[in-house]
Amino acid sequence: MKHDENVLTIIREFDAPQTEVFNAFADAGALNEWWGPVETKNSVISLDFRPGGIFHFQMDYEGNISYGRFLFIRIEPHSLLEFTNAFADEHANPVPAPFDVKLPLEISYRLTFIANNDSTIVTLTGRPVNGSAEEEEGFRSINASMHEGFGATFDKLATYLGKVRK
Repeated sequence: MKHDENVLTIIREFDAPQTEVFNAFADAGALNEWWGPVETKNSVISLDFRPGGIFHFQMDYEGNISYGRFLFIRIEPHSLLEFTNAFADEHANPVPAPFDVKLPLEISYRLTFIANNDSTIVTLTGRPVNGSAEEEEGFRSINASMHEGFGATFDKLATYLGKVRK
């Protein structure tokens, strides 16, 4: 099988049941606790957790405000979540990334949630959506930093799940 350089893949096991891990993506209060870059204060503006619904959030980095949004495509409770992710404006409209790397306007993510005894294995795959050659190269160029960023975000999710389980 040929390796696709335009795909980001992250696999993480969480010490929590599949339902709890999945529900952490479906609840605004949970997302306020763990979603987003660790260096920002993140807050949910709105969450409409259904196919066609939007998760709109704000990220505050030392007073610099930016926004992001998910557009949910497919939801299979407790096992699958598909959405596009984009930087956004205050109205949840996609905007270019607020840094120097040229990225596609949207990235498609697919998360699977697999029960493994009392834990859950989450596999995240991400791909550029309708990116130009330059945007796809930008996506490839930040692969390592995306692994690091999702790793830190998933660390926050693990901490949240640990608090919920106590």
